[in-house]
Amino acid sequence: MHHTRNAAIVVAVVALVALSAGCRSEPTAPPSPGTGSTQTPGAGPGPGTQTPPAQPGPGDRLNGFWSRALQEVYKSPGELQAQHEREQRKGMQYVKLMQGDPAKRAVTLTFDDGPHPDYTPQLLAILKQYNIKATFFVVGEMAEQYPDLVKAEQAEGHTVGNHTYHHVNLTRIPEAEVQTEWQGCEDVVQSILGVTMKYCRPPGGDYDDAVIRAAQAVGLITVLWTDDPGDYASPGDKVIETRVLGKIENGAIILLHDGIQQTIDVLPQIIQHLQQRGFAFETVDQMMQDHQAMIERLGPPGHKAAPRPGG
Repeated sequence: MHHTRNAAIVVAVVALVALSAGCRSEPTAPPSPGTGSTQTPGAGPGPGTQTPPAQPGPGDRLNGFWSRALQEVYKSPGELQAQHEREQRKGMQYVKLMQGDPAKRAVTLTFDDGPHPDYTPQLLAILKQYNIKATFFVVGEMAEQYPDLVKAEQAEGHTVGNHTYHHVNLTRIPEAEVQTEWQGCEDVVQSILGVTMKYCRPPGGDYDDAVIRAAQAVGLITVLWTDDPGDYASPGDKVIETRVLGKIENGAIILLHDGIQQTIDVLPQIIQHLQQRGFAFETVDQMMQDHQAMIERLGPPGHKAAPRPGG
């Protein structure tokens, strides 16, 4: 695989002109975290599982805006890669992890949208059975309702990441509120675990310049994915398994969801097949360390190693 594609974590300053071009308009702001939004406990992450809190002010316009922001938009791995390549061409390089070290036969399992009282304990039990550490990107309002599940995730050696407070599409809310979403989840998890999180994932993988900058302002590294079986839509156990295993590569970041029974049912088979094919399992934290070592070994994206003497 081409080195530029795989060396996907980069640290650089975005040109001011690019920042100006990436700015979004400012519609009426949604409420801040903690104002009472709800999500059906144990429900899957598909459209309609979250309802906006009561809104002050003009009403219809604000409610319509908030409803649009809550609509699910999932970007495919191909769309994420294409966006990354456009950023590279424009010199817009961000701190983000898209894939691990392609030279290392390892993958990471990530679970979004929890915790859920009916599903998270089942996921934890399976991961414990196979001695696998994973990464859970939690929603702040769900973590607030079920703090013991977040504690259990950390206690069993998993990485806990930030998936916003309300699980809202961050490109559809005012820029001023984007950081509030990251910070709201950060505050909840810090109050539960006593530590700050390192990693975040924008819902649906939908991000722009403002979303990345807001995450960095909170001290978070954005994590995307290489493999998405679409389990949030409950397409069937066999479909999920086939989609995960069909295109798996070294350094794969697998997107799954906490709150989907089919995912729980097929997870043991996925784990067994990957182990039989020689894959190790890492957390996002471990994969980031691998990636940093790769950057040190090969150089940053676009870097060409100096020729050897006489070569």
